[in-house]
Amino acid sequence: MPQRFVEIAVNVPQVTGVFHYHLPEGWQEPVAPGQLVVVPFGQQLVQGVVMRKIARAAVPETRPVKALLDPDPVLNAAQLALAEEMARDTLAPLAACVGLMVPPGLSQAADTIYTLEEVQPAGDSLTEIQKRLLRLLKRRGPLRGRQIDRAFPRVNWRRSGQALVRRGLLTSQSILPPPAVRPKRIRTAQLARPPEVAALELDDLGRPGSTALERRQAIVRYLMQEPEAVDVAWVYAESGGNLSDLRLLAERGLIRLGETEVWRDPLAGMEFVAAAPPVLTPDQEKVWSAIQAGLDEARQGRAVLPFLLHGVTGSGKTEIYLRAVEKVIARGEQAIVLVPEIALTPQTVRRFVTRFPGRVGLVHSRLSAGERYDTWRRARSGLLSVVIGPRSALFAPLPRLRLIVVDESHDDSYYQHDPAPHFHARRTAARYAQIANAVCILGSATPDVVSYHTAAAGRW
Repeated sequence: MPQRFVEIAVNVPQVTGVFHYHLPEGWQEPVAPGQLVVVPFGQQLVQGVVMRKIARAAVPETRPVKALLDPDPVLNAAQLALAEEMARDTLAPLAACVGLMVPPGLSQAADTIYTLEEVQPAGDSLTEIQKRLLRLLKRRGPLRGRQIDRAFPRVNWRRSGQALVRRGLLTSQSILPPPAVRPKRIRTAQLARPPEVAALELDDLGRPGSTALERRQAIVRYLMQEPEAVDVAWVYAESGGNLSDLRLLAERGLIRLGETEVWRDPLAGMEFVAAAPPVLTPDQEKVWSAIQAGLDEARQGRAVLPFLLHGVTGSGKTEIYLRAVEKVIARGEQAIVLVPEIALTPQTVRRFVTRFPGRVGLVHSRLSAGERYDTWRRARSGLLSVVIGPRSALFAPLPRLRLIVVDESHDDSYYQHDPAPHFHARRTAARYAQIANAVCILGSATPDVVSYHTAAAGRW
């Protein structure tokens, strides 16, 4: 069987370009562009993203792909094309551009684990940093480089660590840490028998008059009212029971214990009252007519120039965004709405959530890694219709993207200064819309001279 080759962008800082690998003999899993894999690079194992499958490698000898980290692609075709274009435009490593599109915690860089050897060092010949490093490892055991970074903030300890390795006082080994985020699962309980049968056993669950009997009876009575599996936390709150009670009831065959996956959603539990859309003003009607025509053209596969929506604060730009998102959602498509970080207020989010309840995902830097990971997974699987957030929300993996809105597009926060790649989300959004065959709306009360001139010249 001929070898199969793939082109991969490896997650190694400052490394540019792509590298060719082969799938080892006996590899059974399907490999597609956009998937996250583990590959050897130098003396270490690193993560990488498959850019494309290729018929022939550019080098005579290739190394094998070691593992597939996710059966579903972490980047879709439009994102892969955008990452390559950003790398060319910004002169940044391709891996840095790809990294913008992988959620925090899922992307992991190679690290080194340091272990203390059973050798007595000559204390007088050690520097103070070396002594501190040895004391740390003696106290805490083997540590990864990033763990030592946190223990020694603003201390350049790595050269001292390498010197200790050469002297045989430490050993070092390259490792690839597992992803720091994973799906959240909760324990559940459910009645295993018909309620009328379970009711007959209520008096046989403990010693008469004991608090244990009361707890177990309360658990069974509560589950008799619940047709579906329930989070055990709710069971505890309603009954005063504990895990030992649940296990005893499960052994008796009265209940079933299980697990289920839950989404970590920063908008969960927030109540919003649905609001009817207002009547558009004549100026809004004129604008909406042009944008609606653009959405229709994009759906037919025709390229559409970005729209610059110029209106003073309070003139109704947000209602135009909402109408455009509504039209996109009605067609089974998806949208991204970018706002400056400072404008990402509960009031802004509420306007979208009240119009599209249960369909909105939120992305910003103050969310936990788990919340961002679950929002990313819901977007990738098509469970979200619109994603709202600052410039990082532009890289949500929406498979049916048809609309990108950049509100207050003149704002300085849309430019990423550090780390690389250095890009402006306004320009990137306009280009991404072209790649994805989507419509881009750039709203501003005070458009800068470049935006105004671009629109006046007919390029927007």
